[in-house]
Formats: sequence, structure tokens, C-alpha cells
Amino acid sequence: MFTPKSPLFALALVAGTISAFAQSDVKEERINAAFLLALGRRPAPSELSQWQGQATGDVASLVAALDRTLDAATSREVAVRAAADAFGQEPSAAELAGGAEGGGDYTARMKAHLQSLAADRAAYAQVVRRAYQLVLGRDPYEVETKYWQDKPVVSFVLLAGCLENWARRNQPGLMVTAGTPTVSAHCRWLSTATLSPAVAAEARSAGGLQPDGNSNLAAAVGRNVVAVGGGAVASNGGIAFVAAGRPPD
Repeated sequence: MFTPKSPLFALALVAGTISAFAQSDVKEERINAAFLLALGRRPAPSELSQWQGQATGDVASLVAALDRTLDAATSREVAVRAAADAFGQEPSAAELAGGAEGGGDYTARMKAHLQSLAADRAAYAQVVRRAYQLVLGRDPYEVETKYWQDKPVVSFVLLAGCLENWARRNQPGLMVTAGTPTVSAHCRWLSTATLSPAVAAEARSAGGLQPDGNSNLAAAVGRNVVAVGGGAVASNGGIAFVAAGRPPD
């Protein structure tokens, strides 16, 4: 029997405290991931506190619960956010309507938008141009447009993140974009939440966002970006994180 003065009692108390903190951290990871997947944004502090007090289950359960909160006003906010993140400009009525076919939440709308860009390479070239203008202040060279056209389609915000990372790694004397598209969890253009491997796997499953190719090999080479279009993008440092676009400051 443990007593308050027993070393075993003290060890059990410390172990219990560590376990409680670990469970709290995992719950926060799940809530952050679910908000980014379902609504395209991180939770506000008040929302995080609210969901920490009531949320149970894995990331898929939380995404489903958030999807049930999508009223008309929230659905429009999500639609505008997804279209802006995908195309890099204020969305047109057609772009807003186009994402609706994929479902109501952010991830479903982003999937629909990227499918439309994959089918319209001229439109995708304009998305690439907007990303270069935003990050580098210039249009892409012809070889850079081809570089992106030859790869799986990614969203405007992931393009911006990859260009930011490439520019930082290649200063000074930038030439042309090359190498593996890579993005940082600390990218200024993204709202992100870092995840443990277990929660990252839950988030991928919840959003249907498996990396390209063998999943174990993909993780080994840093393909740990949990986002629509992120399957072929490497994470800087191999950090697993879920991402959506970051609102302008």
C-alpha cells in the first residue's frame, strides 16, 4: 500500500501528472487539427477552452462534430477561405460555387478546387504567377512554370510556403526554382499546428490526405505536411503538421 511519504507514492503521483499533461496535449493537437481540416483555421482561445472541456474521440470524430456546426454564415466563411487559399485571390461566385460540390467543410472544398486546377492548366499557371508575385515580387520564369506544371497541383498558399522556404535556403543569388518543394511549419503564409506521429496519422485519415507513394517511405523523407495538395510536399525538418492559409495581418 502506498503512503504519502512513500517513494512509490511520489513516483506514482509524478507519473499520473505526466500522463494527465500528455493526454491534454494530445487533445489540444486533435482540436487544432480538426479546426484546420474542417474550418480552415485554428481555434480561438475561447473555442480551444470550450472544446477541451467537451471534446472526446479522435480527429475524425472532432471533424464530424465541427461539420455539424456549419450553419449558412459559417459555411460561407469556410467557402471564401478555401477559395482564397486555393486560388490566391478574392473568389468569384463561380469559384465559390465550384467548391460546394465537394461538400461543406474546408478540406472537401479545397479538394474540389485543386481538382478544377488540375483540369485547367492555364488557370493553374495564373495561381503559380500570383504566388511568385506575392513572395518574390516577380513573375515565374518559363522554366519555373514548367517545374510546377510537371508536379502534382498544390494550392496557392502551399505554393507561397514552398517559395518562401526555397528563397530562404537559396539566398543570396536566387536563380530558378528547383529541388523538392518544401514548406516550413513556421511559414508566414500558413496557419499550422504541429502534430505527434499518432495524431498526424489520425488527421490524414480524417481528411483523406495520405502522402504520395508508400506512407512509411514518405514519412522517412519528410512528406509530413497534412493538407490538401501536401502529399508531394516535404516538411522542413521532417516536422509533421496540419496546415491551412493564414489570414492577412
